[in-house]
Amino acid sequence: MAAALDPASPVPASVPPEVADTHRPADRYGWLAGTGARLRYACWNASGTARATVIVLGGRGEFIEKYATEAMGELLLRGFAVMSLDWRGQGLSDRPLPDRHEAGHIDRFETYIADLRLFIDTIVGPNTQGPVIVLCHSMGGHIALRYLAEQGGPFTAAVVCSPMMALPREGVLNTALTLVPGTFDTRDLYGTPPFSWVAGDGKANNVTHDARRFHWNAAWFEADPRLSLGGPTLGWARQAVRSMHLTRLSGYLERIALPALMFSAGQDTVVDPTVHMTVAMRMKHCRLVTFDTAMHEIMMETDDIRARFWTEFDGFIAPLLS
Repeated sequence: MAAALDPASPVPASVPPEVADTHRPADRYGWLAGTGARLRYACWNASGTARATVIVLGGRGEFIEKYATEAMGELLLRGFAVMSLDWRGQGLSDRPLPDRHEAGHIDRFETYIADLRLFIDTIVGPNTQGPVIVLCHSMGGHIALRYLAEQGGPFTAAVVCSPMMALPREGVLNTALTLVPGTFDTRDLYGTPPFSWVAGDGKANNVTHDARRFHWNAAWFEADPRLSLGGPTLGWARQAVRSMHLTRLSGYLERIALPALMFSAGQDTVVDPTVHMTVAMRMKHCRLVTFDTAMHEIMMETDDIRARFWTEFDGFIAPLLS
């Protein structure tokens, strides 16, 4: 274990003992020079010739190690090369607010899309092995769908988990945001009246029925405090609502023509799962699978739910690679 935090290093400072058996460190960590920010990425090599390259894009507040704890190893066992990116403002990528542990902020969601394009053009494109599949969650799913609608390739297929296409009580949130001037946008949404009751606790486990996997986040924050992050800012919420509204415009999601598999969690309280059917129907070739007993983080759920997830994933991917 590394004893000290090196802000210049894209490698995690240490690995929590409780995840050491399943964690798969990347073969390469690095930095990308985004516009006004340094972005962290990681790459895992396939054993032998890769069947495909999987790009893993996490949700708001997440970080590469959350998926390297378990999911990366499962992808590697399936013969895939894997790449992942820490979104601007979280993980080890640069953050727009001076205190790394303050709320997560973004100026506009188009910045995320530009960062994803830089990652694809600079890292993914030159290093791709086989077809390219995007595997994304929540905010990462939202950004990926926007990228697919606006940019297209180089993806062969998309697997989208609990995409952030609408929020619970979004109408109330949007109305409240219209009453708050933009000068307050860097303030914490959770701690800013009247938003504390709209946003909820933010610290309680409302994402998975698996307590062990839920506590992995805290273990990683202890192992490398650089990874920790607070809740969203008012500005992040404002831009999220704006971006979700954009995706609802007629003809927007209809541009997405590649094969897609979308997973929706029936007990999701982080995003609104009731819109996922409509979203899937608007895409040309998207199949929706609903997990009635799952909470928001399907890939971090109980073993039985995760087993079904991988069965669906394998069945979707196999004919694309034959």
